[in-house]
Amino acid sequence: MDDTINNNFISLNPPVKLHRGVLEYLKNMKENREMLLQFVRRDFKIKYRGSILGYLWSLLEPTLTALVYTVLILLIRGGGFYRQPLWLFGGIIMFQFFRETLVGGMQSLSQNRGLIKRIYFPREIFATSNMLSKLIFLILAMFPLIPLLYYYGFEINYNQLYIIPAIFGLGIFGLGLGYLLCCAHTIYSDIGIITKHAIFFLFFLSPILWKLDKIPEEHLDLYLTINPLAVFLTMFRYGLDGVSVPLENSIIIQAFVTSIAVLIIGISIFKRFEGSVIKYL
Repeated sequence: MDDTINNNFISLNPPVKLHRGVLEYLKNMKENREMLLQFVRRDFKIKYRGSILGYLWSLLEPTLTALVYTVLILLIRGGGFYRQPLWLFGGIIMFQFFRETLVGGMQSLSQNRGLIKRIYFPREIFATSNMLSKLIFLILAMFPLIPLLYYYGFEINYNQLYIIPAIFGLGIFGLGLGYLLCCAHTIYSDIGIITKHAIFFLFFLSPILWKLDKIPEEHLDLYLTINPLAVFLTMFRYGLDGVSVPLENSIIIQAFVTSIAVLIIGISIFKRFEGSVIKYL
């Protein structure tokens, strides 16, 4: 019976040629935008279901994490740099957004196997709705930044314009990686374990607990080329600070090109193989 159901789903959702994956994705997002919004609401409601504090954990989690790392830095280094709490908190909430977008996208088929086996609809909705709901949580998590900005003497200038593209770039980078790994993760659970450890290392290899000046100048361009995440984190944190971002425009453009390429490749691979991996759910 299950094999029959799975075969029916595969016939309803035949493989999409790689060069048409993005077009199919955009068409499905447009035609199913109401369903997409419903899944965003669902993700928002169930994240802290059964929790007394509810969505307030979106504020408390990064705040407590930043506090722990601030204490550790003070104990280990004996001190930090000016505005470190502001920079640390900003880096943590951005990395949390990236991590949850990536992991949620990667697990989007396996975590929704019940719905997938009952009814057919475009399955790329899961990863995209996850990213949008995590964006809402990111916005909520930014509220504790207000007293920090006030304390450090926040001044409005054009450098704050870097914040929005930084969030956008990080979102599409995480979403692209999620789509890229999703089908493989559905078949091989090892992918999730490897990704978990890779994200852990990436946290410490990215400028969250430290600043870019820790990277030797002769290796900085290479580092930023292979780690677009560092570019978006730097844009966000300097934007918060109202200070000019110490990155060349070519590096920023390169990070966006890389992220868009990862998203296009990820969507194309997802649309090509998603139908054939449903039988593994």
